[in-house]
Amino acid sequence: LQFQVKLQDQPLPTAIGEYKNHPLYALKRHLLKYQAIYPESAAVLGYCRGEAVYSRDCVHTLHSKDTWLKQARVVRIGEVPYKMVRGFSNQARKARLAEPANRDKEDLALFGRWQTEEYQPPIAVDGKVPRNEYGNVYLFLPSMLPIGCVQLRLPNLNRLARKLDIDCAQAITGFDFHGGYSHPVTDGYVVCEEYKEVLIAAWENEQAEIEKKEKEKREKRALGNWKLLTKGLLIRERLKQRYSIKTEPSAPDTEKGAGFSSDEEGPSSETAVGNAAISWPQNRQLEKKREEKTTRKSKREKKGEAAQLFPFEKL
Repeated sequence: LQFQVKLQDQPLPTAIGEYKNHPLYALKRHLLKYQAIYPESAAVLGYCRGEAVYSRDCVHTLHSKDTWLKQARVVRIGEVPYKMVRGFSNQARKARLAEPANRDKEDLALFGRWQTEEYQPPIAVDGKVPRNEYGNVYLFLPSMLPIGCVQLRLPNLNRLARKLDIDCAQAITGFDFHGGYSHPVTDGYVVCEEYKEVLIAAWENEQAEIEKKEKEKREKRALGNWKLLTKGLLIRERLKQRYSIKTEPSAPDTEKGAGFSSDEEGPSSETAVGNAAISWPQNRQLEKKREEKTTRKSKREKKGEAAQLFPFEKL
């Protein structure tokens, strides 16, 4: 406050550069793209090299219709744009490139706050949610919620409402600009107030069913894994029993180095023979059959034994 009083006591700056971002005074040449002097008949405080000096209080920020709508304000019918500028959106840029004659055309209309009024939300009638031209509901501020409607932040509520034949619309709470385009940001759904309790109860029941199915799926998968593990262990034990390695009695040890050209050939040869015997399992099933040739078995016993065989053993 003391700083402003001190500035007011000083005379008007004499250099044009001093007016840029000055807290009290402004020149038209320093106005930004979305700024304007209002009213047009604003008092001129003085001149600097032939340019009129205005009070900083007369500088206002302008916005387009869509930007004012995001602040829950709409342009009054019949209002003339206070300023026209070139749009920066990708759509406007492509339209200018398509027609060379309109490359320098100012196609974006700007309005001041004095040209707008508060947004009046529509009223829901007969259980129908009032929508915009795109089929959803603009809900940039809580005051924009249609009268007689509520906002429910429940995922996949529109699918459930379609099953119950209840009107439901997405709530657009903003826009995200990336990739040269604006993408809507949604936050829940807008439904009529009389269907709120029905939809919440149906959604909770559906979530309970989904959770139950997911739990059963997890249990079934775990049981299948345990079955697979148990079956693998049983197969391993059966293979061990059928193809178990019987150690043969070893021959008497020979004298170290006897009958060999070097001391290294003896142990290495014995190791090779032992490894071959271990790595080549013997068919104990065949040996058992030879031992039990004299024993006659019934068809039921043979059938039971065949059921225990692996596919490659039945050949």
